[in-house]
Amino acid sequence: MKQIEEEYAVTIVYSEISGSLNQLNERIKSEFEIKKIKLNKFWITESTLNTLQEKSVNKIYDQGVSKYKVLTKFIKIDNTIIAIGLPLPHMEEAIVIINKFNIFLMTISVILIIFLVVIISKKITRPLESLKNLSHDIANLKFRKEEIKTNDEVGELAKSINIMSEKLEKAHGEINDQNNRLRELMSDVSHELKTPLSIVKVYEQGILDGLDDGTFRDVIEEQIEKMDLLIGKLLFWTELESSSLNKSTFDLGKKVIAVTGKYTLILQENCINFSLNIDAGEDYFISAEQEGIDVVLDNLITNAIKYSNDKRIEITLTKDNNTVKLTISNGVGEIDENELESIWRPFYVLEKSRSKELSGTGLGLPIIKTILDNHNLDFGFELKNNRLVFFVTFA
Repeated sequence: MKQIEEEYAVTIVYSEISGSLNQLNERIKSEFEIKKIKLNKFWITESTLNTLQEKSVNKIYDQGVSKYKVLTKFIKIDNTIIAIGLPLPHMEEAIVIINKFNIFLMTISVILIIFLVVIISKKITRPLESLKNLSHDIANLKFRKEEIKTNDEVGELAKSINIMSEKLEKAHGEINDQNNRLRELMSDVSHELKTPLSIVKVYEQGILDGLDDGTFRDVIEEQIEKMDLLIGKLLFWTELESSSLNKSTFDLGKKVIAVTGKYTLILQENCINFSLNIDAGEDYFISAEQEGIDVVLDNLITNAIKYSNDKRIEITLTKDNNTVKLTISNGVGEIDENELESIWRPFYVLEKSRSKELSGTGLGLPIIKTILDNHNLDFGFELKNNRLVFFVTFA
């Protein structure tokens, strides 16, 4: 019995059923008191004894001011009644303490949840606010980037907007550059047309005044031809911007020989030493638009003749695997290398033309650039020992 009491934390007492019920109750109460459980309220009724004939009985005795209860199981074996008691403290105080603790815990939880919600919401809304400001700046053409490092959809959106801003800035810059070039072109065209128009106007007035010596009409026709040539070049240049390429495969070496042959007389008249470096046994096949390459070669050769100050022009073709490189060089004297990028500008000249027979419209190089850009070829100018070397690589 002692082992059971220690193992299950209960108190076990027993008494023979003899005498009156009061005597029985007192004996059992005394046994409980011996084991240090004082019972202010305890009784066994006749009904309880009758029930014990068939089964055990469980009762709870509230001790009132002692603030605890005793859960008691009664078992009857033969003429002995056994009482197993388990003291239970009143739950009201425990419940009050638990409720207070729960309220405190819930309060702390609510505060913690609010704090976390604020932090998380700020973490979410701060990048969105930054993206809103970024979008507003982009809409106002203030192109910039916003560094938002979040490993979620917001971070991906920020990267996309940054890329968009960069591309829009580039496109906006290109549009501004194009507008500036258009304004410069219109100004240059106006200037180029103003001179012949002024001449035509003066000579036309001379004819009206009877001052024509027989040459006025020739001068007017010459100026009209210049304007017609200029307008034709402008229209041709405009068509190049939107035209599609009709490529074919041909031998660039034979093409260069054929084109340069047309300038033999002009080269001789201007006493220009012309050097053509092409390996006769080599094939220089390229894939390009033949008409466009004809225009490029014509303009490059005429430019070389016009601006050659050392009376020496050299054209070279080289081949490396599947790459063919064309170079045309002529002497230009001392010029600033920074000017080289400007020579692609319409009507821009490094110096006055040295050949009146080849005086042009100032649109040759812009036309060359447009054709080669359409072909996606590598080309440019280099300045070597006071010689201007134009190169284009066909791959």
